[in-house]
Amino acid sequence: MSNILNLGKDLYIKGRIGWKGLKKEEYLDSGDFKIINATALEDGYIDWDNCGFITKERYEESPEIMLQEDDILISKDGTLGKIGYVKNMKTPCSVASGIFVLRNSSKEKVNFDYLYHLLTSHIFKDFIKRNKAEGSTINHLYQRDLENFEINLPDLEIQEKVAFVLNSIDRKIQNNNKQIQTLESLAKTIYDYWFVQFDFPNEDGKPYKSSGGKMVWNEELKREIPAGWEKSFFNQLVSSQVSGDWGKESIINNHKHQIYCIRGTDFASINSSENSDIPVRYILEKNLDKRLSYGDIIIEVSGGSPTQSTGRISYITNDLLNRFDKPVLVSNFCKALRLKEPKDVFWFYHTWSRLYSSGVFFNFESKTTGIKNLMLDPVLTDLGVVIPPVFYREKFYKLVAPFYSRIQKIKSENQQLFSLKVYLLPLLMNGQVKVGKESA
Repeated sequence: MSNILNLGKDLYIKGRIGWKGLKKEEYLDSGDFKIINATALEDGYIDWDNCGFITKERYEESPEIMLQEDDILISKDGTLGKIGYVKNMKTPCSVASGIFVLRNSSKEKVNFDYLYHLLTSHIFKDFIKRNKAEGSTINHLYQRDLENFEINLPDLEIQEKVAFVLNSIDRKIQNNNKQIQTLESLAKTIYDYWFVQFDFPNEDGKPYKSSGGKMVWNEELKREIPAGWEKSFFNQLVSSQVSGDWGKESIINNHKHQIYCIRGTDFASINSSENSDIPVRYILEKNLDKRLSYGDIIIEVSGGSPTQSTGRISYITNDLLNRFDKPVLVSNFCKALRLKEPKDVFWFYHTWSRLYSSGVFFNFESKTTGIKNLMLDPVLTDLGVVIPPVFYREKFYKLVAPFYSRIQKIKSENQQLFSLKVYLLPLLMNGQVKVGKESA
């Protein structure tokens, strides 16, 4: 026995009312009420640390989108159909204009874990492709179209069994992600200890500053730095900049070389378990020299989410290159920095990320037709930073490289698990693979 689920008739669907949209200046740095943008939706879940904050008044003016546990979120602008499942919500939370809220008002008919997995499948992605509205600058999914989405459901008992299997895979991926977070946190702690607090190991293996290492005042940086260290600039570590190429959506004239094109919105996923949303484009042969290599730094130079400046950063790993079967480039809204020494990649990444979090890149933004653009050249040549001597940068690389190697192995396992889930999902949903009682 089966039944039809119609999202519009059977579920609660709401979005933020247009005139209640928030301006960038209304986002707070902290607070008691969070707001979710599409950039916080990652691999089907929500990155709570990547959410903004709003006032109590702004939260309470839209009770219809006050989130509840087990709500499902769907992005409706830009990258369409990104999914977030509300779990472990610890702070009252709302959503921005680019997100729909789905709530289960037909629990006797649909298991929401089952629906969540279905919405992450090609079934829903194909529906999105058929119904997306292409605007002049941004794609959009209308609520009236989403409400027309229908799916043939198996009995509730079967839904629960299918969800059990797929949830088991997700739990393993989540546990792996916790290991990744621990390793990344450890690498950041070491970076902060060495290059922010200046307690790198001295010649006796003791913390430099805490053990009385000589510090001198640097007037330009307005801070003390280790004796012998100097103010410097990022461009001293960069050999070249690699521009982006968005290419064409299909083969047109001489645009016939297929590549993957990374956008700023892909930064969260390029080194995670899912690559399926990274666009495949077609470019001219002469632009194949823009392909990325290990250790390249990627910077988003245009756009950015409402809660962030431009300047978001990622980097290219061998694991990422091995997983892609085509050359990898960045879009026109990004640039890649090729380092003179690839071993500087982790020091560069942590240093840039720290500056990004401080908001300093706002000072290097220009505004064109409402879009924030990061002026990358003056950042590289004018923004003073303390670049450690080569000895300490190499020592840092040797210390944290095993962490990142382990991270890549875990991410590779996640990719295999994700591929298994993608393979099993349609087979389970159409009954080709049966789930026995022992799985219930």
